[in-house]
Amino acid sequence: MSARETLIRVAAERGESLSQLSLKVGRSPGYLARYVARGSPRRLPDLERRHLAIVLELDERLLGARDPWAPGEPV
Repeated sequence: MSARETLIRVAAERGESLSQLSLKVGRSPGYLARYVARGSPRRLPDLERRHLAIVLELDERLLGARDPWAPGEPV
């Protein structure tokens, strides 16, 4: 499963919209929708991806990270 597919699935499971998540990582409401639908940006920037993983309590590797943050580790 791709990072984009994972993001859609996990957001839906947690009752979060992509707009809400975009705002939580400090971007415009349409940012993650563009990431999913248009592929822009190609990869989420490290800090945004990490913040998103923390918000979703998700292993960061599932969002495309090379050096993961995992639930249960200090922030």
